[in-house]
Amino acid sequence: MAAIGKYLKEKDPRARVVFIGPCTAKKMEFQRPEVHPYVDAVLTFEELQALFDSRDIDLLSLDETALVDASGFGRSFAHSGGLTGALRQALAEQGKDDFDFKPVACDGIDACRVALLKASKNLLEGNFIEGMACEGGCIGGAGCLTHTARNKADVDRHAAAAVKKTLEESLAAL
Repeated sequence: MAAIGKYLKEKDPRARVVFIGPCTAKKMEFQRPEVHPYVDAVLTFEELQALFDSRDIDLLSLDETALVDASGFGRSFAHSGGLTGALRQALAEQGKDDFDFKPVACDGIDACRVALLKASKNLLEGNFIEGMACEGGCIGGAGCLTHTARNKADVDRHAAAAVKKTLEESLAAL
C-alpha cells in the first residue's frame, strides 16, 4: 500500500491515494508515520458500499468499465497463495530460475504464528512466508461484503480473464 502510494505521489505530487480493500488492518497501517505521507485514506469494501448507499448510488445502474491493466498475478493477490504466484512469476520474468524459492503459504493467523515460530527456531522448511492472517487470504477479510466459498472461484475467474499476462505488461501501465 505505501510503496504504490509513494510511487504515485512521486509521479504526480497532486495525486490522492485511497486504498480500498477488505483489510481492516490497513487502517492501523495507515496511521504509521512511514505510511501516512503516501496514502490519504483507507476504506474497506463495507465502508465504500455505505458511502454509495448514503449517496443513493446504485452501482448496478452504472455503465461497466473494464479495468485491463492488472495481470492475473496482481488480480489473484487476494487469496492465499496469490502473492507466492506473483513472486514466482517475477522471478521467472527476471530470469532468476536458479533462485531457490521455497515459499510457505500460511492461510489464517494460526498458520502464520506456527510458521513464524518455526522460522524463529530455524525449523521452517521454506525460505519465504506468505502470511495471510485472514482465512482464505484477503478475500476472507473482515471488510469484505461477502464471505462465501464462491469468493476464491470469483477471484480466480477474474485473474484468468486478465488481458495482461505478465507482471512486466502490468507495470508498463503505471
